[in-house]
Amino acid sequence: MSARPRFTILICVKDRTSHLRACLTSLRSVATEAACELLIVCDGGPPSVHDDVADLLQVGHWSTRWIDVPAGGPAKARNAALPQASGELVLFLNDDVRCEAGLLRAHDNAHRAQPGHAVMGNTRWAPEACASEFMHWVAHHDSFYYLIADPSNAGWEYFHTMNLSVDRRWFEEGHRFDENFPDPAFEDTELGYRLCTRHGLRIAMAYEAVLYHVHEYTLEQYIDKSRERGRSARRFCGLYPELTERIISEYQQRVNADESLRGKLRRVIRHHDELDQWELRIAKAFLEGYEQGVADQKG
Repeated sequence: MSARPRFTILICVKDRTSHLRACLTSLRSVATEAACELLIVCDGGPPSVHDDVADLLQVGHWSTRWIDVPAGGPAKARNAALPQASGELVLFLNDDVRCEAGLLRAHDNAHRAQPGHAVMGNTRWAPEACASEFMHWVAHHDSFYYLIADPSNAGWEYFHTMNLSVDRRWFEEGHRFDENFPDPAFEDTELGYRLCTRHGLRIAMAYEAVLYHVHEYTLEQYIDKSRERGRSARRFCGLYPELTERIISEYQQRVNADESLRGKLRRVIRHHDELDQWELRIAKAFLEGYEQGVADQKG
């Protein structure tokens, strides 16, 4: 009987073939760092997705499985794949990331240093995705790791399935993603909150576990994403109402500032620079999505 792999790398995909090809190519840089298996679960994507990446599915000596499931969102897709994971650790990756050498080694070292913890890697925006002024702002606006007071216990907010490894035993014990989250937003946060606050999971940072997020947004696409996050945030807050203010306060404060007398005066004298407009539109979109989520739940 072959030894159990150290990692199951689980990637949820849909139809972004070019992103997935780049991700799979980058895995070759870490192929010798640990014994792994690769699970790719396709969330209702067309058969052409598999065919378009078939030449890249063999990574080193890893075994690879492709799992097709009906469209239902990443929570449902990951839940369908998890029973097939045999690695000691499950490493969740996005399909639009580029893995850097040392990624698996850093995750492995962090788990050995703090057994039983989850480990959150260091995800950065790819420089090539930040060519526009807007994306340059996004990359800096989304840099949140400096806020972590204790990297050995980062907290449930950092349970992000873009670059996160978790001991498989948590899933063997029956913990799963909540499939009532159909969008790729807050479905991982919800599981992290549940595991950390109810079951004692801790999340440690591994700053050496670097990957790059290779995804360029236009302003309108980012606004749509913010609206989607707002809808999912409403579902999250419906489960955990004690967190409502914490989740929506920064967006509400931004909108309130614009609606204040000072904000109105800034608009009158046209001193409302582009960055202010971006922040305001993104905040409004989040709150619009949140209110839409309220209406959906009532309906």
